[in-house]
Amino acid sequence: MYFYMKVSNSDLSPTSIAVYRALLHYANRKTWSCFPSVKTIMKDTSLSERTIRKHIKILEEKGWIIKILRERKDKGKTSNMYFFN
Repeated sequence: MYFYMKVSNSDLSPTSIAVYRALLHYANRKTWSCFPSVKTIMKDTSLSERTIRKHIKILEEKGWIIKILRERKDKGKTSNMYFFN
């Protein structure tokens, strides 16, 4: 509940809040981490890929999330992992 309340009292734009809440929807409640794809977030928010990537970057820069790049063993790309601060 903390992360939901925290964002309500923030200076984030409505779009950043929508992306944050979409990420939060997939968070493991013990580790506060998640790994939804941008495509999944697009479906949840009806925002474009470019907009989502922009607001994930804003959330990172403001310290709301930490993004970890993930790769498969064969060096293929997979979804990023996000942690909530």
